[in-house]
Amino acid sequence: MRSRRQSKALLVSVLIAAVILPAAPAFAATPERVPVRWLEGTRSTHVVHDGTDTGPADPAAPVTAQVFLAGDSRSLAAYARAVSDPRDPRYGHYLTPEQTRARFGPAQRRIDAVSAWLRGTGLSIVSADSRAVVAQGTLAQAGEAFGTRFRTYTLYGIPFRAAVDPVTVPAAVGQDVLTVTGLTVATGTGRPPGPPPGSGSRKAPRAAARATVPTSPCPDHYGDTPATDLPPAYGHPAQWAPCGYTPRQVRGAYGITGTGLTGKGVTIGIISIGNEINTLPDANRFATEHGEPPFAPGQFTAYIPADARPEEASGEFAMDVQAAHAIAPEANIAFVVGSRARYGDDVLDSIVQIVDRHLADVVSGSVTVGATPGEAPDAIGAYERAFQEAAVEGITVTFASGDSGGGGIVDYPPSSPWVTAVGGTTLAIGPGNSYRWEIGWATDEVPLSGDGSSWEAAPPGYQGKASGGGTSTVFPQPFYQRGVVPASFAGSPAMRTLPDVAALADPDLCLLIGETEYNVDDSLSYKVGNGGGTSLSSPAFAGVEALLVQAHGPLGFANPALYARPLSAYHAIDGNPAGTPDTVAFAVEKYGFVDLITPGQYADANLVYAPGYNTVTGLGSPTRALIESFRRHRP
Repeated sequence: MRSRRQSKALLVSVLIAAVILPAAPAFAATPERVPVRWLEGTRSTHVVHDGTDTGPADPAAPVTAQVFLAGDSRSLAAYARAVSDPRDPRYGHYLTPEQTRARFGPAQRRIDAVSAWLRGTGLSIVSADSRAVVAQGTLAQAGEAFGTRFRTYTLYGIPFRAAVDPVTVPAAVGQDVLTVTGLTVATGTGRPPGPPPGSGSRKAPRAAARATVPTSPCPDHYGDTPATDLPPAYGHPAQWAPCGYTPRQVRGAYGITGTGLTGKGVTIGIISIGNEINTLPDANRFATEHGEPPFAPGQFTAYIPADARPEEASGEFAMDVQAAHAIAPEANIAFVVGSRARYGDDVLDSIVQIVDRHLADVVSGSVTVGATPGEAPDAIGAYERAFQEAAVEGITVTFASGDSGGGGIVDYPPSSPWVTAVGGTTLAIGPGNSYRWEIGWATDEVPLSGDGSSWEAAPPGYQGKASGGGTSTVFPQPFYQRGVVPASFAGSPAMRTLPDVAALADPDLCLLIGETEYNVDDSLSYKVGNGGGTSLSSPAFAGVEALLVQAHGPLGFANPALYARPLSAYHAIDGNPAGTPDTVAFAVEKYGFVDLITPGQYADANLVYAPGYNTVTGLGSPTRALIESFRRHRP
């Protein structure tokens, strides 16, 4: 395994965004009914967006609706900001989960009122707590409850059912309802809606016949193994890339070695939607074979729901665990597998478990649930509340910014103003685990020609992969980005821009990971290869945050403190214009083929750069200065 794709992130979401279809809803809001908005302050409501109409939905079809409760949402958001802002006298005055529910959750009489309304429409109550009332019944009953009709659609071959008209609720419970989910669902199987894989990218063709190609020497570090047996690039030989870095190398490059910080006493929560049962054995085997400490008894705890099926092959979430452990080897890991049984959303369920039980101090998520306004936007209000509760309880939440550079897509949850979005870089580590250079992850690549005498196209070649980033169309610019993010990025009015920070992600020059994988004959075996993607940079930065918590105490929502640091606290990451004599490029061997990789090609990826901030790496990647700035005796 030499590269990783964020495939499971694409399997999480269902459903749609674009143009509202119905011009004259049959069920309009009245003085007795009010619309449900999927996010406070927006004009969007639950309606059908893209897709081909295939007819009315069966009124007898079953439906499960999750009615999320608002409680005192405005006070929650205000307090979350106060405890997160180092300039506020309430900074760091965190609450327990019990205190959070008592102070900002709905009163029992309001839960009862929402339950009574749903029951009165013929729906049956499955569960009712301070977060949501879950009800089941038929589409006909749901139509009466939410003042809407239902029709069926297809998008990219996937059938789904959706509410046609804006969803409304009785005015008597209008202030109680935060959002409603479960009305729009996929009714078939297949890949999620979205452009066909590969659209928008120029992939390198492979020659049918190939000459014998050089084998990578797999140097231990970058910079002293020129590929003199390959054609030159940009007027000089490229460098052979290391075949993966060890955890010790990455800790050295980011200035962690020598700090005395290991994450001891801090718990990192890993959001998972798969019960990858070899996660712990694989992590321990890799650690033992590479001179790293394996997990001690009690250091790794898995929280597995009853309906989770075991998966023998490791993947996205096992990589998350190993990346976090590589940076903070003595931190505890809470491996929290989400379930759809409670709220119909396994990612949200994993987050809620962590928040409601305070299972972790720092959380990393490597899955996305769609672009904003994006797929099934009705769930975003519930996510935002959970993130604000995390902030109030002193829990730090990070999410991968996504690997969607080039498509202009801003993913959610990383676009939430209550999340630390982590972008990706290409990192060169030299002798002695030294930091050589770092470039935003946005690569072009070109294969070696069939006879080995040239590159198949003029370098940089064909667009590869890139870190996600850009400007949200939904969330206004948060206070901590003012004066830091250039106005040319934030737009007018100024909006939330991501990512916030970054760490290594380029799968061609990245951290080694050990995983149990399927072979071509469907047998399983353990293999070591490169991890990669922002699915790796998020848990790696979460490991850094665990060190900050060890040094500082609970960080809670970290962005205000991260943005308050001077730019010198981060590695300033620039572009890498192709075509100049000093252009950085390196060679990698992949399954018997050799490719030339040119990193930092922002123009191809529709990403933008400015001094001090860019839409690939945000503020930059961690340094020793950043870590030391969070020591208890520092301001």
